Amino acid sequence: MDGVDGLRHLAGPMSGRRATGVRLVEDLRRIVSQPGGAVLVLTSAAAREAAGYRLEVALRDAGAAGAAALVLTAPVEVGRGAAALAERAGIALLAAEGDLAELVVALDRAIAGDAADALVRADKAVRGVLGAGGVPARMAEAAGAALGVEVGADFSAPERDDHLGRATRIVLRLAELAAAAGPAEEPPARSRAQVLTELLIAPEKQAQELAPRARTLGLPVDGWHVVLRVEGPEPYALLDTVAARAGRVVRDLVGPEWSVAMADGALIVVRTTPRDQGRAGLRAAAADAALLLERVPPAGARLRCGVSTAHQGLLGLRTSASEARTALRRSPAALATYDLAGLDRMLEEWYSSDAAQQAVRELLQPILEQKRAGLLLDILRAYLDHHGSPAKAAEEVRMHRNAVSRNIRRIETLLQADLDDPQQRLALQLACRAARI
Repeated sequence: MDGVDGLRHLAGPMSGRRATGVRLVEDLRRIVSQPGGAVLVLTSAAAREAAGYRLEVALRDAGAAGAAALVLTAPVEVGRGAAALAERAGIALLAAEGDLAELVVALDRAIAGDAADALVRADKAVRGVLGAGGVPARMAEAAGAALGVEVGADFSAPERDDHLGRATRIVLRLAELAAAAGPAEEPPARSRAQVLTELLIAPEKQAQELAPRARTLGLPVDGWHVVLRVEGPEPYALLDTVAARAGRVVRDLVGPEWSVAMADGALIVVRTTPRDQGRAGLRAAAADAALLLERVPPAGARLRCGVSTAHQGLLGLRTSASEARTALRRSPAALATYDLAGLDRMLEEWYSSDAAQQAVRELLQPILEQKRAGLLLDILRAYLDHHGSPAKAAEEVRMHRNAVSRNIRRIETLLQADLDDPQQRLALQLACRAARI
């Protein structure tokens, strides 16, 4: 059962009886009738029922049945009596969180040692080895954690003649070859940062062409990304130091994969998970951002961090980077999170594509060529947002209403547009909002 993600050891020996299968138990009374060697996974209802003395009864029954382990899927306090009983009975008492079906499947694969499980572990191990910056100790640690086996600093591992054993030998051979390259393997850490920067700032087509190289370097471009954008008052004088500190901080954080780069005058920290973690994931990302702001600034430095929502894949990464920047622009707070709701989120996703940016530029080009293009765009946006009211637009942009009216007439002439036409008005309103993003 080594290496099954999400399992925590609570009590009892981890090297007791050999596990031969998995059984889902909904009724504690049925524990005693389960087959020997089974890993008994209690449903959340059964686990909650196994509180106090009932946990000790369940462990006694599991011992009588010859079970290998008992897995609790709901929080249960384990007293000294239960811990001692698990030790005497030779039963590993474990805890797990998350999806019950995924847990049972993962346990079944791990016990059977099947090819699918070995391939999943090997894929994760290879990415860990390639992402270890050429440091042998980190390579061995990453490979061991992903494979669920003990890996020595010399890339040795216990011999086993099954699918996982064969996967382990392949991964460790790769690690040996990577380590044998010596100092030449250190630059890929910088190369990953450089490729990440290019993925964020290059035109969309060029970024897509870079994706295979990014995968080779161990960048998890296909996962779900949340971007943490860190800015300071003196970007380039400060961010080199901040980037080095951020790299050390995120290496200690358990769970997501991390990538760090500098782009557009800011430190970009990418938090990547294999699947969308929903609101809980966004809360965790905000907590990680707070930790960065606490640990990475040099003495006296004031930094701000914008946090995006989660998006998948390469284009999702670029969208997340745009959201993190927008979050900082719209909030003066030291830690700013992107709003999950509203039109702007849809615009962020739309405007992250080159085709959308080109369409907006073509529509607004006559204004963008003017000396005070920013002011004209603000006036047009405010006028459209307030349903064509010069008075309300004037309040927002802090101008006299007559000045707003004159500028609107000028804008209509420049764009050769009819702002009374609903379709033209909507197109310009969306373009102004997207340009502001």
